[in-house]
Amino acid sequence: METSRVNEPGTLRVGFLTYDLQEATADCLSRVARAIRPAELRAYPVLRRVAADRVDFAYRPSRLEGASLLVSAPDSTPEGFTSTINWGAARACARESDVVVLFGLQGGTALVTAALARLRGRPVVSVNQTLPPDAERRRRWWVRLLKGWLLRRCAVHVVQTPVSRDTLREVYGLDPATFVDAPFESGAAVFQSLYAGVTESREAIRAFFGWPPDACVFLFVGNMVRFKGVETVLDAAAGLKSKTNAAFRVVFLGPESNAPGEPRLDDYRSRAAAAGLSGVVEIAGNRPLAELARAYRAADALVLPTRKDCWPKVLVEGALAGLPLVTTTACGAAGSLVRDGETGVLVPPGDPAALAAAMDRLLDPALRARLGAGAREAAGTFCDSRLEADGFARAVARAAGRSGGAA
Repeated sequence: METSRVNEPGTLRVGFLTYDLQEATADCLSRVARAIRPAELRAYPVLRRVAADRVDFAYRPSRLEGASLLVSAPDSTPEGFTSTINWGAARACARESDVVVLFGLQGGTALVTAALARLRGRPVVSVNQTLPPDAERRRRWWVRLLKGWLLRRCAVHVVQTPVSRDTLREVYGLDPATFVDAPFESGAAVFQSLYAGVTESREAIRAFFGWPPDACVFLFVGNMVRFKGVETVLDAAAGLKSKTNAAFRVVFLGPESNAPGEPRLDDYRSRAAAAGLSGVVEIAGNRPLAELARAYRAADALVLPTRKDCWPKVLVEGALAGLPLVTTTACGAAGSLVRDGETGVLVPPGDPAALAAAMDRLLDPALRARLGAGAREAAGTFCDSRLEADGFARAVARAAGRSGGAA
């Protein structure tokens, strides 16, 4: 809903700076818009991606496509940035809003927005899904410096994941009295709706994708970039193939990276072929959400050996499909959504041997069933859309100087 800025006199104007307005974000902001009424929500996406059929609130359109910048170095947490600054969104959000909410910390655009908002005397709210404290401390000094500068200019901090509270307090020295809990719904409602529309049998879906009916299918979903652990999965698959006769398949679903220096899909395919993984590894590229939901339904486990991720939505998507989850101790979901031996398996980042051992364990159908059931229950408990929307409403009220309740 593209609208001009029109308000009733005295209406609180709440501006949400977002990366974009894709399905999960639009779905969340729609709930928040209802929860903060009579205040008016308006979104300011940095990038132009918009799921127009899900947007029922006001927003300022963006024309920017954005460019990715990935930086990695030994003994340091890898970084991924959207290098484009949307100056227009930053100025408009700061100028037109009584309360500014940074719905994710969008690099340069968030820094500019926060600075302009403070110059105008507008309170700023940060929304946080962070890395674990140890991984956050390994980020480059200048990343932590800029992030700390930004966080200290926020009056209220929305805490969306359990580990975020620890990281904000221990790494950035923030006062817990400024925290408001709003558990990250993670786009769960979008995928629950998609899963409800999957009516085919598991066998029919596997036949559609060309997967063997009896093989254990390990699914990787995400951007095909190094820090997500793509090469770690390939090396682990080679290690597993060398020590088992059990049938398994590793399927990668996700878009090719256009970042300088990052491998392309054909590079990964060549690496798999050179490792003797033809017929074992399938690198299928990006897929629409409806097809992705079918893949989750027919797979056996989700693997994401990331070197840096705050709270990957794909873990929630896999959990809601009843898949056991494999990720690393560098992931912000480790220890909460992904609990070792309860909902999945945790491995060190960048350790193909440990990942191969985890995958070997998950060749056991009984273990997969137990961990998958635990994962589904954990996601269903944590991803509560009402609690998330209520948390945002309390954070906005507190920032605006109204009665917002305790965190």
